[in-house]
Amino acid sequence: MADRKKPKKASRSTGARAPKRARKPRLSEQQERFVHEYLSLWPRNATAAYGRAGYHATGQAARTAASRLLKQPAVAAAIEEHRQEEATRLAVSRESVLAEYAKIAFSDPRRLFREDGSLKNLEEMDDATAAALVQMEIEEEYADIEPEVELEPQAHGGKLKRRAKRRIAVGRTAKIKWGDKRAALDSIVRMMGYAKDNSTLGTPQNPVHMMLADMASRKSALTPIETPEEDDDE
Repeated sequence: MADRKKPKKASRSTGARAPKRARKPRLSEQQERFVHEYLSLWPRNATAAYGRAGYHATGQAARTAASRLLKQPAVAAAIEEHRQEEATRLAVSRESVLAEYAKIAFSDPRRLFREDGSLKNLEEMDDATAAALVQMEIEEEYADIEPEVELEPQAHGGKLKRRAKRRIAVGRTAKIKWGDKRAALDSIVRMMGYAKDNSTLGTPQNPVHMMLADMASRKSALTPIETPEEDDDE
């Protein structure tokens, strides 16, 4: 009698294993204090934070050690995590930053004025125009005019003259400072990746130089055309 083969047990397919998460680098107590000190003040100064965190090096040694400490994986990861949390809390994104740069870059000073040419108050300006302003100062000038004379009755009879000072506005000066439009445009170019390799600028390979050389090699609009002079009939 032939031996019967035992049926093989069906193996369970577990599928691809999920990749293990990289462990978060751990900070030492002093490194944690350094990160806290570095992020607590603006502008951020790694050397100053290094000293406040309890490290003992000074001078150039402290600057070198602080720079090296910033590059350590655990420290760099903690600082980046804080930046991400701060950006989320403040709703800061690439799109929102670009939008603010655009308000400065494409601001139009005509929006500051009413139809009659008078300057708008801040509450009258649209959001984009107000956001493009860096500073706005209003100075008003006043002048004293002839005081008014009032007669005030007295209890014992008669009237007492009283002079009330009067002042009127005679001038108004507005000083307005705009955001740097060129800097805003440069920032937009960098963030959008519009900047091109300009290593060829100033060299014969520069397209502008090539075009001018081509035009100079043949008669073109750059070459003046001589016209024969006509004799005047007398």
